[in-house]
Amino acid sequence: MFVISRRRFLVGATGMAGAVVLGACASDDDDDAGGSAASDASTTTGAELPERPELRLPGGDSGFPSPFAYMRGPGYIQASYIYDTLVWKDSSGEVLPWLARSYQASDDGLTWTFVLRDGVSWHDGTPFTAEDVVFTFEYFRGQTISPQVIVQPLPEIEEVVAGDDGTVEFRLASPLATFLEFGGVGSVPIVPRHIWSGIADAAMERDLAVLVGTGPYRLESYSQGEGNYLYTANDDYFLGRPFVARLENRAVGDDLSALMTGDLDVASVSGPRDEVLAPFENDDTFELLDGPPGNAGTGLFWNLARGGALADVNFRRACALAIDRQDLVDRLFGGRGQPGNPGWVPPSHPFHADVEQYPFDVDEANAMLDRAGYTRPGSGPRQGPDGQPLAFELLLANPVTPLVDLVVGSLAAIGVELGPVAIDTPTFNQRVIAGESEMSLIGFGGMNTDHGADYLRQVYSSNTRTTQHAQGYVNPDVDRLCQEQLVTVGPDERSEIVAQIQELIADDLPILPLAYPDNVTIFRTGSFDRWYYTEGGVGGTVPTVNNKHAFITGEQTGLEVRPTR
Repeated sequence: MFVISRRRFLVGATGMAGAVVLGACASDDDDDAGGSAASDASTTTGAELPERPELRLPGGDSGFPSPFAYMRGPGYIQASYIYDTLVWKDSSGEVLPWLARSYQASDDGLTWTFVLRDGVSWHDGTPFTAEDVVFTFEYFRGQTISPQVIVQPLPEIEEVVAGDDGTVEFRLASPLATFLEFGGVGSVPIVPRHIWSGIADAAMERDLAVLVGTGPYRLESYSQGEGNYLYTANDDYFLGRPFVARLENRAVGDDLSALMTGDLDVASVSGPRDEVLAPFENDDTFELLDGPPGNAGTGLFWNLARGGALADVNFRRACALAIDRQDLVDRLFGGRGQPGNPGWVPPSHPFHADVEQYPFDVDEANAMLDRAGYTRPGSGPRQGPDGQPLAFELLLANPVTPLVDLVVGSLAAIGVELGPVAIDTPTFNQRVIAGESEMSLIGFGGMNTDHGADYLRQVYSSNTRTTQHAQGYVNPDVDRLCQEQLVTVGPDERSEIVAQIQELIADDLPILPLAYPDNVTIFRTGSFDRWYYTEGGVGGTVPTVNNKHAFITGEQTGLEVRPTR
């Protein structure tokens, strides 16, 4: 829900732990589809209608925006403007029919049937069909795609079959708790068979001509490296002419300065201090929107595969004791945030479990290392039982933040020497995924979303390779439980399994989440006034205000498109 004022706050995701209701059927009321704006327009004069907005958003290179080549959450958002999914969510987190006008699950949860909308076309005018949906899921399976592409269909979707009557049937190996969410039909972008069937290696394709979707926008230009994107509205969109006519992502350096000078219409900031927000709070042309707490953060990652101290849980626990995580929140963010939780899941998530927190205690950290045989021969770093110094490269993605100095200083107090190495984000992601790191600081988002519980599987299972994966960590019990929670539909039973995972990973500590800073979005109300954080995250996982639903409809809920002049 929203509390509306000059400052708005989205209350935590109360519905995320809800079970998938087997046998449920989404509304197929065609009145919710395109063309509904006429009802408003008929009672509103043209002079009273708002001008059609053209929005300037923060830039940053998140990759080529095809469903097979983008980078992480920001890249998924870029691709979502071009491509649609079978269902999608508005601000409330309600699952709305999108390319499908209705859907139904069998009583046993093993078969889902989707009825597709009529009259939907690809950007090039080719009709959208059930065969395109089948092709999408088969094609994904046949491709080798970087783990930076965060949304890939779940392997538990065994078969997708097209019917003659415009239906698509999904057959599952077992009921899936996340089927309508991340990795299921709620987030997988549907691609045209007539474009991609002739492309052997989807991950390497970089021709703008292939970016043909059913989506509300077409990509006009993209500057690799700079991170500028320009989209124009698909005025033949099946829900109606999109409310926002143009989306331009601009790489401007300092987003808040650009917002204040009028070069951007919106900007988001993590853990802002009062003095940063004050100019906007005192200016009636801006409104502030607080994001759900605990939705993004930074963690300290050890690469256990490198062996030695990095693979020693006593060393990792001592490092955790040496870092005052509450002090990080206070010093870096003025208290706007939460200390990181060794169990990964933030306190505000309904599946959060109480686990060992490793309270700040430098004396105990030093004593723990002493007991484990890590000696201090002189003024330099400690040496391990194998004679190797506790000196490690700390891999970072630019830009470098003050967090780095605080972590380096904290570990120096217990005889651990870190050498920060900062590189560009694409190279950083590649090196981490390839295991070419010792210790690293990695940002992550989407913990307090629909994906929060299954996020544990993507991070801690030994079978995954995302940028945020626990490097070199193998615990058979964690692997088993991660898979078990995925196929457990009942929320109480699933919550118990997720709690067990949190207890195990907090004990093994392959990652130490350091801080979850609060996120604040500031926008110029005269440009667009319907920004929101999606309950449960965009696509079930991305904690951003850039939900295409708002740009299409000009509203926060429903499918009716707000008219413009």
